[in-house]
Amino acid sequence: MSKSLEVTVAPKVLEWARKGVGMEDIDKVAKRVGATPDIVRNWELGEKKPTLIQLEKLAHIYKRPLAALFLSSPPQELPLPSDFRTLPDDKKMPLTSKTLLAIRRARRAQSLFVELSDSIGNKVITKIGLANLSDSPEDIADKIRRQLGISIQTQFNWQNERDAFDEWKERLENLGILVFQMTIPLKEVRGFSIVEGKIPVAVVSSSDTINGRIFSLFHEYGHILLNKSGICDMGDTDNLSGDSKKTEIFCNYFSGAFLVPKEALLNHRLVNSGKYYSDWPDEILNHLAREFKVSVQVILRRLTILRKADLNLYKRKHEEWSKKEYPKGSGGKRNPPKECIRNNGIPFVSVVLDAQHKEKITYKDMSDYLGIKLKHLSKIEQIIRDKG
Repeated sequence: MSKSLEVTVAPKVLEWARKGVGMEDIDKVAKRVGATPDIVRNWELGEKKPTLIQLEKLAHIYKRPLAALFLSSPPQELPLPSDFRTLPDDKKMPLTSKTLLAIRRARRAQSLFVELSDSIGNKVITKIGLANLSDSPEDIADKIRRQLGISIQTQFNWQNERDAFDEWKERLENLGILVFQMTIPLKEVRGFSIVEGKIPVAVVSSSDTINGRIFSLFHEYGHILLNKSGICDMGDTDNLSGDSKKTEIFCNYFSGAFLVPKEALLNHRLVNSGKYYSDWPDEILNHLAREFKVSVQVILRRLTILRKADLNLYKRKHEEWSKKEYPKGSGGKRNPPKECIRNNGIPFVSVVLDAQHKEKITYKDMSDYLGIKLKHLSKIEQIIRDKG
C-alpha cells in the first residue's frame, strides 16, 4: 500500500485516540502531524481522509498501535480510577497525557502479569486483606505491620530512605501487589491505585522525593485495603467532602500510622522526655525523620495526632515546608538494568523473564514489556537471581 494513499478510518476512533492521551487541543496535534487544524478536524468529522503516513504519525502521537486506528468503532475501555485529588475543582489540573499514559501502562502491565502467569502455570495469589472506613487506621496499621513481620528496630537499621523504599516495596509485592514507579507530573498526581482485576496495582511518581514515594506507597496501599481505586495528590483534605474526604483521611492516617507506629514514637527517647509541645526544634524533627525513614512532615503530623505537638505549630511548619524545594535524589550515571527492576518491580520482571525462557513470548515482546534494550538482559537476570 502506498504511504501517500488516503485510507478510510472511523472518525470516532480518531477522536477516541486523541482524547485518550488528554490532547484536547487539535492545534497541537496538527502541528505535530504536519497538517492544518482544519484538516485534523475534518478527519474526525469524516469529511476528509488521512494518508497512511499521516495515520502512522497519529498512531505515534496517540501512543496506539497503528492497527487500533483501523478499528470500526472505539473499543470499550475501563473508566479512570476515581479522582481523589484535593485541590478545588476550579484549580485542579486536567490529567495530562503523561498521567493518562501511565494509567494505561499500569493497566496493560496488570493484564500482562495475569496473562503471562497463566501461560507459565503460575497462580496469581494475593494476601491483601480488607479494611472499612469505619475501622481505626491505627489498628489496621498495627495489624499489617505484624503481618509483614517488620520490627521498628529493623526499620531503624535500614541504611537510608532509598533502602527503606526498596524494602517496603518488596514487602508489598510479597503480599501480591504490583508496584510501579512511573514518570508522572508531580504537580498533578503523586500516585494512583487500581483494584479492579486479579491483582491490585500501586503506582508512585518517580518525580517525587524518596520520602514522598514511601508515604505515597502506603497511601495507595490504604486505597487497596479499602478496595477503592484512586488518583491521589496526598494534599490537605479540606476541599473534599463525603466519601472522598473520608477515604483520603483514612489513607493519609493509615500511611503515617504504619510508617511511624504509635508506641515506637511515644516511647522514643526524644519524645517521651516531654520537653517539647508548642515548639519542636527542626534538629529534633529531622533526627526522628532520619530514624523512621520518613519526611519531617510525617513526623510532626504524627506528633500532632498523638497530642505531643500543637496543631498551630503543625500548620505553621507545614506552610513553611511546602514552600521549600526538596532534592529528588542523586542524578549520577544511569543504570538501566537496576532502573528496570526498580520501576517495574521484581514480580513483573520475573514473570516476563520466565515467559520468555519458556518461549511463551519473544525477545522483542520482552523488550517491549520491560521497556529496555536486550543488551541489558543478562544483567537484569543476574540481579533477579541475586535477590533469590
